[in-house]
Amino acid sequence: MNIGIIGLGTVGFGVVEILTEQKERLERQFNTDVIIKYGCSLDDVTLPKGIIYTQDYHDIINDDEVDVVVELIGGTTIAKNIILEALNKGKHVVTANKALIAHYGQEIFETAQKNNVKIYYEAAVGGGIPIVVPAKEDLVANEIEKIEGILNGTTNFILTLMETDNLDFNEALTIADGLGYVEADASLDLDGIDAAHKIQILAMNAFERFFDFDKIQTTGIRDVTKKDMDYAKKLGYRIKLIAQAKKLENGIGMDVSPTLISIKDIVANVNQAYNVVEVTCNYLENVIFYGKGAGRYVTASAVVSDIMKTHKQDIWSHDYVCCHNVYPITYSKYYVRCHHPLDDLDYETYFSQNKDHIYITNHIELEDLQRQLQDKTYHLFKVRG
Repeated sequence: MNIGIIGLGTVGFGVVEILTEQKERLERQFNTDVIIKYGCSLDDVTLPKGIIYTQDYHDIINDDEVDVVVELIGGTTIAKNIILEALNKGKHVVTANKALIAHYGQEIFETAQKNNVKIYYEAAVGGGIPIVVPAKEDLVANEIEKIEGILNGTTNFILTLMETDNLDFNEALTIADGLGYVEADASLDLDGIDAAHKIQILAMNAFERFFDFDKIQTTGIRDVTKKDMDYAKKLGYRIKLIAQAKKLENGIGMDVSPTLISIKDIVANVNQAYNVVEVTCNYLENVIFYGKGAGRYVTASAVVSDIMKTHKQDIWSHDYVCCHNVYPITYSKYYVRCHHPLDDLDYETYFSQNKDHIYITNHIELEDLQRQLQDKTYHLFKVRG
């Protein structure tokens, strides 16, 4: 097995380290040579002896000895060209590129199938948490009905800091950014786009459908205040950024939004930069996957697993149909905070404090709730349960 790694950033070097340190064990376990032939980066880097350094990814694509191309540069432009060129050259591809799979998965999978090669992308969702492979293979006896969870470690870290360290949003963001948790384009994390990429990928495999990413309604955490977190805690909840997808009678429900979760729920107790994915299916019922969602070795671990998977005989099928009926999940309980009492609201819980009126509604359609709230200033979040 000759491997070309394109992108030698944090994760790329993690892959090089793991494949170098675990070379003998992997070769023994998979009964094949494991050779990193190329490392490609625009920056000058020092690679272990025997690995060819190049700044031109075409050196890898055009080398007939290379079996597996690993794309770790990110983005949806050059990375897309790299992957399509590699597939068309008959090379297997491993990627951690969630945005690319979310936006162009159908084209990429069809290209792989046309050329009878494999593409794996476990590291695109949940870092090192094994979720893509189990959902696609180990749960095959089940029909998956719903997937939901915390899919972005950065926002979870920020929300955790706001609660545990009594910080407001901007203070917590500054700390997260200083620790390197925040993407260069912060909106990917803060506005829920990263989580939306991941739930789209999970839903694609779970429901065997291709979706238009732009139809996923996405709300981030910028409007979550320390006040709302304190009120939620008083009611027995924590606020988490939840991505979810489930079957509806008329299509697929899918969205990302800040959500109140009961502190008795496992998901509510996933803190710091950890991720959790809960899968609901017809036979197994509920299964939960938990772990670190990012980091050099965490993500590199998933990439290496995918690299070795290309040596196996199985090839994933992505013979999915397109689904245009994608809707936000709007029938829910809601947390409402406003400055005036709501006399006609059907609610489960209510209290007032410091001129604030706080409600947990019974299940209601969002449109009906917003109609009752018109002409009022309010904060509103979903409530799970």
